[in-house]
Formats: sequence, C-alpha cells, structure tokens
Amino acid sequence: MIFDTSFTFVFGRAWYHASMLRPIALLALTAIWSAIPASAQLPGQGSLNGVYNVRYLGVYLLDANGNPADIPLSFSGTFTFNGTDTFTVSGQGTSSGKPLSFRPTGQYTVLPSGQLVLDNPFDPTANDSFLYGGLAKNGVVTASSTESFYCDHLIAIPAATTASASTLNGTYRVAHLEFLSGDVFAGSRNTFFTMNANGGGSLGNVTIQGTAQSLNNAATTQTSVGATYTMTANGSGTMVLPAPSGVSAANTLLSGSKTLYLSADGNFFIAGSTSGYDLVVGVKTGGTSVNGLYWLSYLNNYDSSGDSEIIGVAGSANTDGTSGNQIAHERTNDEFYYPYDFTYYQTFTFNSNGVLDDSASDSFPSLYGVGANGDIVIGAGASYNYMVEVYLKAPTLSGTGVFLNPQGIVNAATFAPVTTQVAPGEMITLFGTGMGPTTPVAAAAPFPTTLGNVQVLINSVAAPLYVVSAGQITTIVPFNAVTTGKLNIQVIYNGNKSNIAQVWAGFSSPGLYTTGQNGIGVGDVTHADGSLVSSSSPAKVGETVVMYLNGLGAVTGNVNAGDPAPSNPLANVVEPVMITIGGVQANVVFQGLAPGFAGLYQLNVTIPSGLTKGDYYIGVFTFTDNGNIGDSINSSATMSIAGS
Repeated sequence: MIFDTSFTFVFGRAWYHASMLRPIALLALTAIWSAIPASAQLPGQGSLNGVYNVRYLGVYLLDANGNPADIPLSFSGTFTFNGTDTFTVSGQGTSSGKPLSFRPTGQYTVLPSGQLVLDNPFDPTANDSFLYGGLAKNGVVTASSTESFYCDHLIAIPAATTASASTLNGTYRVAHLEFLSGDVFAGSRNTFFTMNANGGGSLGNVTIQGTAQSLNNAATTQTSVGATYTMTANGSGTMVLPAPSGVSAANTLLSGSKTLYLSADGNFFIAGSTSGYDLVVGVKTGGTSVNGLYWLSYLNNYDSSGDSEIIGVAGSANTDGTSGNQIAHERTNDEFYYPYDFTYYQTFTFNSNGVLDDSASDSFPSLYGVGANGDIVIGAGASYNYMVEVYLKAPTLSGTGVFLNPQGIVNAATFAPVTTQVAPGEMITLFGTGMGPTTPVAAAAPFPTTLGNVQVLINSVAAPLYVVSAGQITTIVPFNAVTTGKLNIQVIYNGNKSNIAQVWAGFSSPGLYTTGQNGIGVGDVTHADGSLVSSSSPAKVGETVVMYLNGLGAVTGNVNAGDPAPSNPLANVVEPVMITIGGVQANVVFQGLAPGFAGLYQLNVTIPSGLTKGDYYIGVFTFTDNGNIGDSINSSATMSIAGS
C-alpha cells in the first residue's frame, strides 16, 4: 500500500487523552427517525435486533490509581439487542488472569449511515466509554473505542439458527493477533495463513505463518497437526489447534482451544481463548477485489525499533474496484496521543489469490485477504507491526423523493468517507437523488442559502450553496457550527424535506485539492506566478509555493461562510497548520482563507531543504488548543520537487 507514514510521531509523545471529543446522547435519534420517509431503506435502531455472537480484545491504558498501564482484556459471549435502544451482555472473559468484570446491559444507537455507537460494557465504571463502528450489509458489526482509555477491537456476528459442522466448509484465509500470557508488548504475535475445513469437523494439518516478538519479528512457519472444530446450530463451537511439535510455548504462533463463532452463511468466523488474549478472524476465500464503502476497525501494537505503542482504530474506506484507488479515514486512538482523524490515499488491489502482500513495507508491513463477493477483508501485521484488521462492506442505501444518502457526505477536496469529522468553514459535497433541479445551478460569491429552490440545513441553519443538482450538492458548513458531537444535515427542494443524515463534528478536516478533482494525485499547488507545480515544472528547494485546501476550520475576523474572504485584514486560520513534504517539515508563511474567494483556504509554504528530485506526499496536520493537541491529518495528494 502507498501512503505517507511520516505522521507517526509528529504530534509528540505525552500521556494525555481527550475527554470525549465525540460526546453523544444515545437516545437522541428517536425524533429524527420518526421524520424519515417510510420509503427510505435506511439503517435504524431495529437494524440491531436479536442475539449476536461476540469476540472482544482490548487494552485498558490505566491502572487502578489512574497511572499509565497496559491491562489486557478479552471476552467471548453474546450481545442481545432489543431492536430499540438497549442490549444485554452474557459470556465470560479475562483480564490480568482474573475473570473480566462487565456491565450486563448497555445502550446503543444506529446512525442513518449504518455507523453505530455502543456503550462499552467492558468499562466497569460506565465512564462515557463507547464503541464506535459500523453495521455491515451482512449484519456483522465491527467497532473500537476511539475516544477513551481503551484501545480495542470488537466483532459481533448475528447468531445462526441452523448451522452445523458442514457450514464451515472450504478454504479460509485466517488472521490473528495475540498477547501471550497477557503481555501486551513482549508477548505480541501475529499470523496470516490459510486453512481448509472439510465440513465434518476436521481442519487437517494447518500450516501457520506469522511472527512474534519472541522470534525477533522474523517470518516463521509452524504446523498444527490434526486441527479440529465443532459447531452448533446457533453458530457457536470450538476450534482446536494442537501446538506444533518441538516448539516452546513462548515461541508458538497459534495453538489451543478457541471459542468459535461462525456466520450463518459460513463465510466469516471469529474465535478466541476464554482464558487468553487473542482475536482470530477468518473469511472464506473466493474474492479478488473490493468496491464501494467499507467500515474498518483494527487493534495494533506497533513495535518499530522496540518502541511499542497500542493503537485502536475505527473508520471507513471507499474503494474504486477497477483501479484499486482508495480514500480511507481512521479515527485513531493511540495511547500516547489524543484521538485524531487521519485520512489518506492508498492502493488496495489483490492478486489472483485474493491477497494483498505489503509485508515488505518499511512503514506498516501487513497482509490482507479478501473473501467471497468482496464483502469482507481481513488483515494482519507482519514483521514488527502486530495487528488484526477487518473491513466490512457497508449496506447500500436508497430512498424516494428528496433523498440525501447518509453515506454520501464527503469533504469536497478529498472525498474522505462519511466517518470523517466535518468542520466549520468546510466545503462538503452531498450525494443523493431528487435533491434539486436536473440541470445543475451554480452560484457566484457571496453564495446564497437558497439556490435553484434548494436549501441545505446544518443543525437547522441554512448553509451557503455553491452548486445544486438532483444528485449532487456542494455547500459550506457555517463557521458557527458545533465542533463536538454530531451535525444533522437535511436538504429541502421545492419545500419537500429529505431524510436527516448525521456526521461527526470536529475542529478541522483538512484536505488538499487535486488537479484530478478526486482527492488523490497531483495537488493544487502553484508557483508564485500562478502556474501549476508539476513534474514538468517542479518546485525548488527554498521556493515559496501556494497550496489550496479545504477544511482548516475557524478563522479570524467576522467572516461569513460563503462570502469572499477579505484581503485587508487577512482571515487567518485560528489554529496552526503544519505541512510536511516527504516527511520533512516545511515553513508555513501564511495560513488562512484565500483572499477574494469563498470557502477556499490558502497556505503559502516554503519548500524545505534536504529533498531530492521526485514526487512526494504532502502531509497536512491541524491542531487545537493553541496548537497543543493534534486534531487531524491528511495525506492523499502529491507534489513534484526539483531537488537541491
């Protein structure tokens, strides 16, 4: 995969965390759902209903006295959703070798996009700890606690009713992360391999490939001889992997008896030890590509140069199935930072066996396998990158009349997917049907709040409109919009109201415009004379270039969103912006709204020394709290440098 990883330590190492940057009232959607047209096929509270088989692996970052610690947690059992607002928890788990304490009930919310929020029942204090994730089109749930002192990964599969040993049948790609004996750092191990189920309880001899910290992160192959499984009608069973012969327990990649949960169609399973700290995921092979929107989550112990850190992530990715181009968003919960948004571009293409092998990467070595129909992707780390990741295909949404697709609200510069936070002053693009006139209508600055008989309400405030049409609207978020919680967005056309969609609010959502107008490739960067920086006209070290961006948040002065930006005085960005080019920090001379333009941000940036000739990713970093807290990162556009 190809993306700039120079962001890793930019925000600095300090032990602090945000106090719920995404606070949410779990029952606040009741009135909203009653307003959605009955014809709209949208997720709702009833989309989570019944018994789900659950596997959870996590790390709590504090000890009983509130000091830094890394306490492992695991759980196998069931969540039973009532289809309205609450769920009950049953099962067993372990934490530091003792039975895991968990709350027996919790509340949940399903957003119109299919995103969801669950009380984290494994936080016994009920201290505003939530699991954020997505509900897939096949009903599977994946989630992670991104705003708390928990770095974790939860996967839930709807319980089956007629499963049997024959349901687990065929070739499966398997990924696995484990903290052996609860040692979160020195005990990490990762595997990625295939296994064959015969439909009758046998897995045969399983060749397991992976690595462990005890093996100095070296790629290793071991064999589990005579592996077996059982399965009951509700999709629960066991998987037994005998330890490889002649290998010490400390160096064994994967073995033992695991509680097994299988989807009703037999395409996906999760597993783990009731007394250990592991998460095993498996997907039936058969796919070779992915296309569309996916929910993603993962748990990661990044161990580069022995400098371990635990990371939990939830987000989404939108992939072009033809080219493999992917714009992805991760809400990242790193034990050394506040939670932050990260959007990036990568290539996500699989070989004829349905595998993407990036194990040789010098940044985040990893391996991925895609399942049948391309609905599920599983991933594992390689070398020093210990991780288990899941991508789940999001449901396809539709509606009649004036319909705003709740998954179709994106940054106008980057097209970052719907889990990305939305900021004051950001230009966003809305997709749907029947939202405006057949022929697009564009506005000149200052942008009006009614255009072509169309209005867009953001938290009930009419937003400035740049262009409107039946299937696509571009608008600007008012500068007085909230920066925590959620934004409710609704389209009104000829007096007819659409459904209400919801996105997460934030301080910033940076993105560099690109010449291809798709958020990837060559960035909209110009020389001082206004000519484009390109491979035939690269920027030179020491030159000051102009970059055009979106989503940098609040500005100084009394500026209204949609009005032309002033030139005297300039409207400066309130919170600082940092730029890296190929991982090298550049000096930002000016950061603010582009004078004379509406909804456009401008940075004047001096190209740093030390860069040789070539094309480099541009990292855009935004901050809050007077520059003390990292808020968002974007790395999806490139620029050409002539070199020293």
